[in-house]
Amino acid sequence: MIYGVSLSQKKIKILLIGSSGTLGKTIAKNKFFSKAVKPSKKKLNITKRSDVKKYLRKDFQIIINCAAISSVKDCENKPSLAYKVNVNGVKNLVKEILEYKKDTKKNILLVHISSDAVYPPKRGNNSEKSKLIPYNIYGNTKYKSESIVKKLDRFTIIRTRFFDKHKIKFKDAATDIFSSMLEVKDIVRNIIFLLKIDYTGVINVGGEKISDFNAIKKFNKKIKKTSTKEILRKTKYTIATDASLNISLLKKLKKKYEKIRL
Repeated sequence: MIYGVSLSQKKIKILLIGSSGTLGKTIAKNKFFSKAVKPSKKKLNITKRSDVKKYLRKDFQIIINCAAISSVKDCENKPSLAYKVNVNGVKNLVKEILEYKKDTKKNILLVHISSDAVYPPKRGNNSEKSKLIPYNIYGNTKYKSESIVKKLDRFTIIRTRFFDKHKIKFKDAATDIFSSMLEVKDIVRNIIFLLKIDYTGVINVGGEKISDFNAIKKFNKKIKKTSTKEILRKTKYTIATDASLNISLLKKLKKKYEKIRL
């Protein structure tokens, strides 16, 4: 159990995959992960099983997988690539983790970043036990990858939604689209918390239900209001109008381990 013990004391080796994306970059910059191994995509491409095998033989105890095609638009336009990375790439990871366990009798913890897109687009208040009904290609790839990860003995599947306050490129946000999204640094703090308490299983990580407009307004006072109707005029794929998460489990854990600093 990592709870109450620093990484340096435990000499735990962490492999961060996908350190060039929004979440991966933020994790990489956090001092908690200063000693984590962060290979570039050129050195470790999860769609190449030989790359995965090479790195897994370096005796890591924890792997954090942030590698994914996460743009909904890109997934819709390039579904074959989305499935190649988001599903087949995860399959390579899991197969090699199982092979590693078979050869060494050691269990690697895989922290897998999933999405609130595995839930239906309008239900809201989704708990970890809610029925999964992905509504677009991105959500479906995450749904399939979760089922693959669950073949492992030790895994943490994090269902979430996040944004980078420094990269808000759009000029408006909907007042009638709701989620539990957090700023990316808050997601990283929660990942650290889950590692410290050695949590395994599926968990929703997010904040309270909030509209896209109100979430973004905290960081961009000039953001303008729009609506689902206006957004749907510009897009050809399904979007969620209520992807809010039930975060009761996360709250319960934080109360239980209230001495853990985020």
